[in-house]
Amino acid sequence: METSSTGNIPTISLGAWNRLGSRTYWLFLSQKLEYATGFLILAVIFTAVRGVSAIPAPVVPFVGLAGVVCFIVFFIALAIAIVASRLAYRSYEYCIDEDALKIRQGIMNQQEIAIPYRQIQTVDIERKLGERLMGLSRVVILTAAEDNGRTEYNESEGALPAMDQKLAAVFRDELLKRANVQKVVSAI
Repeated sequence: METSSTGNIPTISLGAWNRLGSRTYWLFLSQKLEYATGFLILAVIFTAVRGVSAIPAPVVPFVGLAGVVCFIVFFIALAIAIVASRLAYRSYEYCIDEDALKIRQGIMNQQEIAIPYRQIQTVDIERKLGERLMGLSRVVILTAAEDNGRTEYNESEGALPAMDQKLAAVFRDELLKRANVQKVVSAI
């Protein structure tokens, strides 16, 4: 991804593999931090409970040990979440080629799909609350597939889970231009 001479409007490198945008990593990380956060909460609870005088004296060391174990598991889960998020971010790429949009994803089992522009029916941009707060958008590409001479809609042939908001708009416009599909503008 590059930025234009105005500095605010991103441009897409055509014919090259592009990443989803720098903010996407933070969304992937926030999704993977759920487990680590649970262990942090448990560690804080065990630490707080250890100081309560109503706990019998023989139980206090076990509560303290549980708190320490939860802190250790939290830091391990945090490290795993950071590495897994980075790998997920680096393994998700797209390429706007001459004849088709290509999407490559996967860490262990890499999958690459190619969507010919002539099959693209619509390109939707979805933005849930969390994505809006982070300045991200989900891009869903709907295609028409040939089946016995009639057209069927194949839901979500291609989807990019998160893309910087401005980049998503440029990406959608570029795909619609290449697909020769009219752009629908909402009146929001």
